[in-house]
Amino acid sequence: MDSVGIEQLPLMREAGCNFLAFGVEAGTQKVLDRLNKRQTPAQVEHAVREAKRKGIGRVHGFFVVGSPGENEQDILESFRFAARLELDTFGFNRLCVYRGTPLWQEYVARGILDDDRDWHKWFKCSDIDPTALPGAVVNRLRAEGYGRLFLHRILRRPVRTWRLLRTFGRHMKTTDLLRLLGSPFRRRPLTRQPELPARMIEQGLTEPARPAMSAAG
Repeated sequence: MDSVGIEQLPLMREAGCNFLAFGVEAGTQKVLDRLNKRQTPAQVEHAVREAKRKGIGRVHGFFVVGSPGENEQDILESFRFAARLELDTFGFNRLCVYRGTPLWQEYVARGILDDDRDWHKWFKCSDIDPTALPGAVVNRLRAEGYGRLFLHRILRRPVRTWRLLRTFGRHMKTTDLLRLLGSPFRRRPLTRQPELPARMIEQGLTEPARPAMSAAG
């Protein structure tokens, strides 16, 4: 869920709700505003804290990386923000654009997508948007961020981390659990070429022409 009425949390817990997922998306106001989330990091932090305080057993945070205009420091700040939140689990995925979404309409207006020829496709923003970091950079930062986040959890919240792993271990084989924990750091060979818009294919492009982007700016 993207937002939650704090006053409803006790009712949700009484009704048996033991899992709650927040669409956090990003840890900086800049990226939240770019994605039109209409929320602040402080509001997210308060909602997650209240969910745990009201007895929700497991709280998950969904994040996206590779948003338009997002730089390297923005991505790492999202991981630092996740470390500060009282989340039990989390996921960071590259932002995708689908037909019918506001971002799709923006890309049509910017000439990146052709609504008539690209309607049946979906795209990772980092593969088609010149204002987004390249996919290889996003993946590198995501692996780095996961490493920092996992280390923070082990050192700062060892008891909670152990309890969570023990809970997972009741339903998973040890080998599967280890594979899950290591999956963010594994380098996988590219088995599928990224989907590209019709205009890029016509121009023989495999990635958008990007302006020079500062890591901090």
